[in-house]
Amino acid sequence: MLALNLEIEDFFFRDIKKDELNKVLELYNDVDESIFATGIDRQLSIEEMGEKYLEVLINSYEFFIGIFSKGNEELIGVIKGHIDYDNSEEAWISSFLIKKDFRNTGIGNKSINAFISFMNKTYDVKKVLAGVISKNKRGMEFWINAGFQHIRVIKEYISLNNGYEDFIILKKDIKTFNK
Repeated sequence: MLALNLEIEDFFFRDIKKDELNKVLELYNDVDESIFATGIDRQLSIEEMGEKYLEVLINSYEFFIGIFSKGNEELIGVIKGHIDYDNSEEAWISSFLIKKDFRNTGIGNKSINAFISFMNKTYDVKKVLAGVISKNKRGMEFWINAGFQHIRVIKEYISLNNGYEDFIILKKDIKTFNK
C-alpha cells in the first residue's frame, strides 16, 4: 500500500487501518448516496470490505486513505485508487466518498486538491484520472469544478440497478509544483 499521511486545516489524511473497516463500510453502504461514487448497487459485507482492504494492503501501487477530522478523529471520507502499473505518472481514483454531514462544505474540493498535490510531490504523479457513472450529475459537476476534463466514455460499462450505465473518464493534468 502507498503511504499517505498529511494534515491540512481541520482534517488529516492517513492510510485506513484494519480496525476502521466498519466505519469505511458505513460510507460504502450508504447506497442511495454512494452508488454512483463506488459503482456498487448493494450493501457490502464486512468480509467483502476486508477483501478490498487486503487487495490494497498487498499491492505497493494501491492507496486506501481515510479523511479524518482533527478534533475527534472522526472518519469523514475515503479516497481509494492506485498509481497506474504501466505509467507511474498517472494515478486513478476509483472511489471518493465524503460523509453526508460534511458534503457541500468544501472538504471534498480541499481533499482532492491536497491529495493531488501530495501525489505530485511525493510520487511524481503528473495526471490524475477519475471515473464517473453517466447518471452521476453531481459527481461530474464536482470533478469538472476540480479542474478535471472529460476524455472518454465507455458505453454500458457497469451494471447498476438492473441496467447498464456508461462510464465517463475524466483527467486532470498536474502542474508541477516546486519540490
